[in-house]
Amino acid sequence: MGMEVLLFFGGLVAGIINTLAGNGSALTVGLLLASGYDGAVANATNRIGVVGSVIVSWFSLPKTKRKHYLLKSSKELILPTLLGTLIGGLIGVRMGATAMEWLLAIVMLGMLFSILTKQSRWSGASLLDRPKPRWKSWIYFFLIGFYGGVVQMGIGVLMLIVLVLIDKWSMRDGNVIKIIMANVLSVPAAFIYFSSDLMAWRPGLILAAGGMIGSWIGARYLVRMPRIQPYVRYLLIAVVAFGSVQAIIKALT
Repeated sequence: MGMEVLLFFGGLVAGIINTLAGNGSALTVGLLLASGYDGAVANATNRIGVVGSVIVSWFSLPKTKRKHYLLKSSKELILPTLLGTLIGGLIGVRMGATAMEWLLAIVMLGMLFSILTKQSRWSGASLLDRPKPRWKSWIYFFLIGFYGGVVQMGIGVLMLIVLVLIDKWSMRDGNVIKIIMANVLSVPAAFIYFSSDLMAWRPGLILAAGGMIGSWIGARYLVRMPRIQPYVRYLLIAVVAFGSVQAIIKALT
């Protein structure tokens, strides 16, 4: 019962984190690993909560002209992201538990390094003259889709790294595009893992309940508060560090 309460509140916090930045899954996967599930099951189960969270996040965002503009701007990223997701998902369901745990640890450590670099850009505004050609973004999002198909955890951070540091969107605009693309990635990947029989449904649904509430809070209120954005980076550092430690411990035991 105690762990289930922890999973619920962990899901709630992760939902808020995913809406504001990304990688709330570092917290939820870390909790699943701490609950005794191996890396493969934790990776699959986590997707139950993620799907609920990303759908709620999108429908909870206020309908504005900016939201419509960002939706239009992100359409060219849908196809490469979807293709990468389908390929990655088919590979991910075949990975062993230990290999998955080491992959989780290595990727999170890499993301931690990325978050700690280029600090000023994380608080900058969207640039009107963003870098071209856009085909570079297509390649990046294909790779993100592939990675997300294998390991859901961290896709939000990876998307923001591309959107903020490379495509030069602001953190706020990048968050909205990230929510759009997270739906494109997460839903089809979840169906692939559903067919693999790796999901532990009880903890997954508990995470989903908390995650949907957290996503609603984040999308409805917090994402519109500019003063929060500079602190998102520090929250990301703490969450990614926690997830990295849990994955390494699980891989070594």
